[in-house]
Amino acid sequence: MKTYVFIYEGFVQFEIMLATYFLRTRGEIIPFAISKDPVTSYEGFSILPFCPIEQVDMESVDLLVIPGGDISGVVANKHLHKLLQQLHQNKKGIGAICGGTLLLGQAGVLNGRSFTTNVVEEMEKLGPQGTFVNTNVVTDGHIVTAKANAYVDFGIELGKLMDIYENEQDLEETISFFKYFEPLN
Repeated sequence: MKTYVFIYEGFVQFEIMLATYFLRTRGEIIPFAISKDPVTSYEGFSILPFCPIEQVDMESVDLLVIPGGDISGVVANKHLHKLLQQLHQNKKGIGAICGGTLLLGQAGVLNGRSFTTNVVEEMEKLGPQGTFVNTNVVTDGHIVTAKANAYVDFGIELGKLMDIYENEQDLEETISFFKYFEPLN
């Protein structure tokens, strides 16, 4: 399984760390960006993308994850919109948290879908979208959206979407340990 993570200047790394930790148990994590230049997260970490967006092979993407952050520098990127639209059309997994949902809205992939976000007013400025649901995380088909504070639920839901849990017990242990901080037996 290949999980592509879109990184950009000022992306909020903590929102996707648990999700990538979970997804890494079943495959590769591939950070990509607009260019191959290093990107600095909101937390100050400098990350070198694996490839620029033009080199992402859509066929190899099983899941694309978009963290929140200041998306103003990437919101109008046509390559990103096209990639998101193609993934959506092919029903590939897509996850976005916090402000990352704005990129889904810009690309038009939320039309006819339920979603959640922290940036409701900004989403409304984009015009008609899907249906906003005021909850922590929403899974609608192959798309998972979440509010920033729901980064644990976001990671768990992406894992469920990508069928990474061995069985129901594995899922329940993951929820108990990471969400409720209960020690493993």
